[in-house]
Amino acid sequence: MNFRFGMIADDLTGANDSGIQLKEKGLATSVYFEIPEEHHELDEAIVIDTDSRAIDKEKACEKTKAAAEFLAKKGYQQIYKKMDSTLRGYIGYELQAISEVFNPVFTIVAPAFPAYGRTTRDGIHYMKGKPVSETELAHDPKHPVRESHIPSILEKETGQKTAVIDETLLNARDDEWSTTINRYIDEGIEYLVCDASTEEDLKKLAARIHGSGHKVVWSGSAGLAEVLPAVIGIESSAQPEDGKQKNGPVLGVCGSLSQTTQEQVNYAIRQKDIQPVEIDTERIFYNDWEDQAEIYKKEALEHLSQGKDVIFYVPSHEDIRRRVQKRAAELELDSFQIGKKISEALSLMTETVVSQTSVSALVLTGGDTAKDVAKALGATGIRLSHQLEAGIPVGELIGDSPSLPVVTKAGAFGTESSIYHAMKKMKGAVTNEQ
Repeated sequence: MNFRFGMIADDLTGANDSGIQLKEKGLATSVYFEIPEEHHELDEAIVIDTDSRAIDKEKACEKTKAAAEFLAKKGYQQIYKKMDSTLRGYIGYELQAISEVFNPVFTIVAPAFPAYGRTTRDGIHYMKGKPVSETELAHDPKHPVRESHIPSILEKETGQKTAVIDETLLNARDDEWSTTINRYIDEGIEYLVCDASTEEDLKKLAARIHGSGHKVVWSGSAGLAEVLPAVIGIESSAQPEDGKQKNGPVLGVCGSLSQTTQEQVNYAIRQKDIQPVEIDTERIFYNDWEDQAEIYKKEALEHLSQGKDVIFYVPSHEDIRRRVQKRAAELELDSFQIGKKISEALSLMTETVVSQTSVSALVLTGGDTAKDVAKALGATGIRLSHQLEAGIPVGELIGDSPSLPVVTKAGAFGTESSIYHAMKKMKGAVTNEQ
């Protein structure tokens, strides 16, 4: 069957880690940083990154609706809104913008990603057993998560009625299921929030919703995206790709301040074959930053020219955060502008380094960092290839950029060794973590 599958994501790493699920099921899949120009030949599956997590909600809705209208115009039948698995972003506002374009009977909301400890129970979303609003995400500098009850978020942001598909309903007899779903339609319920504690729950949910025959918009994390293709009839018609590994040096660029990424960076730089270049984050906000950046670039180039792998990274601890916030306040910068300035500084250094030496691949951590680096190199998107582990995809830059293999990783994803493993894997080396 010829499917056209359209996905909308609010950041690049989310676009990639969900889009790769379609590629691995046999659909050629590309991620675009903007709505593609009319002359582009489009793949069976495309993902449009609206980059809307870092802008105000009115602009986020506008960009999301424009992406939805493009997908509708181009005949994409299956529509998927990639949600953050920790509920960051303008969840309800963006879903409502898509709903206004496609007019589904229901919008299915299932952000659970059990493989990474993201589960939903009674409509409350958890991260490793704790409600997300009680984790480090409550202090996210751009989108602090202050509510864990998904129906409350949706009703506040959409103004529409919601219902929860809990474990009892998910496992109900067919007649009970149908009766309940029809009652929801009669009651004018538009959003179905779905409990899930296991991958099997997500498979069952997708099968029951698809089997009901109602027009829906799907929304969820990479967890639902992983199981959905098989349920709706997308069969893998291609062998998984292993990618093209080279023996040249690999450059890692880690702009995420999440605790998970900091642990991964610390693990990587403890290995004797990784050369760390620690960025003084506070200096980015001073007039002499360009001089300091030259020192960092020179250090990285020296290591890379000797075939050594390098990581640019920004450390994150209370003292650094306090000093950065103090300096940003003096400059009257908000949290969005702080993050943007950091990712732009990293991307410009990376562009210089890549243009002056030969690297075999990039490993990019954090959605803003990944996109800014790719765009600085002249890329308009990423053609997805395969994934190294769940949620950590590999692709190749497309556009006017060098055709470099690139790994992208969301800040809060992966195990302690994920960044190191990714760098060694892309170099073609074997590590004990594989």
